[in-house]
Amino acid sequence: MKFLIIGFGAAGANAAEFLRRNNSDAEITVLNGEQTPFYLRLDLEGVFAGKPLEQLMPRPPAFWEEKRIEIIPERAAHVATERQEVVTDTGRTLAYDKLLIAVGTAPRRLEVPGRNLSGVFHYHTLRDAVTIHAERANVRRVTIVGGGILGLEMAHAAVDFGWKITILVRGGYVGSPMVDAKGGEFVLASLRRAGVDVFFHDEVRSFEGESGALRAVNTTQGHRIETDLAALCIGTEPDTACLRDSNLLTGRALLVNEKLETSAPNVWAAGDATVVERSDGRMVQCHTWNVAQSQARTAAANMLGAEQIWRDDVLYNLDLLFDQPFAMIGGWDDRHEPGRVIHEDMPEGAYRALVTRDGILESAFLLGSREGDRRIRKLIASGACVEGKLDRVFAPDARPEEFEDK
Repeated sequence: MKFLIIGFGAAGANAAEFLRRNNSDAEITVLNGEQTPFYLRLDLEGVFAGKPLEQLMPRPPAFWEEKRIEIIPERAAHVATERQEVVTDTGRTLAYDKLLIAVGTAPRRLEVPGRNLSGVFHYHTLRDAVTIHAERANVRRVTIVGGGILGLEMAHAAVDFGWKITILVRGGYVGSPMVDAKGGEFVLASLRRAGVDVFFHDEVRSFEGESGALRAVNTTQGHRIETDLAALCIGTEPDTACLRDSNLLTGRALLVNEKLETSAPNVWAAGDATVVERSDGRMVQCHTWNVAQSQARTAAANMLGAEQIWRDDVLYNLDLLFDQPFAMIGGWDDRHEPGRVIHEDMPEGAYRALVTRDGILESAFLLGSREGDRRIRKLIASGACVEGKLDRVFAPDARPEEFEDK
C-alpha cells in the first residue's frame, strides 16, 4: 500500500505518524514543499527569544527515517486523481493508493511597487522568523503591515529588540478577525503603552528603496515612514495551487465530508486548507494546531479502512495578542452568524465576551486574563443555559447544575 501525503505541517506530520503506528508495512511518503523539518508553527516567536531551533521541532529529523517515512523536499505541482498520481515541482511523478492533502496555507502577497526590495519579508514560516531574527542587529525601525495575530506577535518581538515600531492596519482596530472592536481597543492600549505607533485605515502604496534596499514605506493615506525592515502579516490563503487543474476545488474551497473525504476516490484532506461540510449544513474551517491534529488522525484512520466521523470538540486555543494572554473557547468564529448574541464586558485589566444562541453558551473569548477558562469550556461542552445568569458564569462558586436548561 502506498500512502502519499502532501504537506508536512501539523496535519501532514501527525497523519504520517498515525499511519506508521497502525501499519508497519506500508510505503509512506510526504512531500515537504517548505523544505524545513517539521516544526511548531505556533511557536515562531520562540526564534526571536533565542530558543534553539531543535526545541521548535517535536520530532528530531532522524525520527522520520527511523520510522521509514520518506520525506521528499519538493512541492506538489499537479494532482491527477484520475491516474492517482502527483507531479512535483521538479517533474517527479509519484503514484499513490491513498492520498492525503494537507497543504496548509500560504501568506497573501502584496502586489505593490518595491515588494522585492531587500528588507521586505513575510512573517509566516520558520525560515521567515530565522531570517528576520538574523537582521536584528542591522535594524532600528520596523513597519509591520497587518494588525492581526501575526502582526501583533511580530510587534511583541520587536519591542524586545528595541526597534521603533509602526503598524499599518487596513481596518479600524487591531486584532481582527480574532477580536471585535472593543477587544481591539484593549490590545491597542497595550501597544500605546509600549510606544508602538498604529495607523488605521491605511495600507502600503509602495516600498521605497536605495541601492536595492528598503528605506521607506509610502502609504495610501500619504504617510512616508522611514524604515529598515517591513514585515508582511496580511493574512493567509489556502495553499491549493497544485489543485487548480484538478476536480477537487469548489470555487477556491477544498471541501470534505465528515469523514474528511474529498470528491475524488482515495483522496482525503485535513488541516488549514480544508472546509468540512457537516451533515447539519455547517461549514467548519480549521484554524488551529489542535484541530489540524485531530483531523489528521481521523483522515489517517479512514485511509486505513475505518469509517470514522470527525468530531469538532470544543475548540480551546491559548495564545497572546501582543502582550495580552487570551483564551478562545468554542465556535468563536461563528459569533456573527444569525441567532448569536455577543455579551461583552471589561472588568479591571481584562476584556471578556460570551456568545449565546437561544440562551445556550456557545463560545467565549477572554483577553488579558484567562481566569475561568476551564469552567467555561465545560459549560460550553455541556450545552449550559446561561440566559439570565451571565453574571454567574465567572463566579468561582458557580455550580454546573445552575445552568441546566429546565
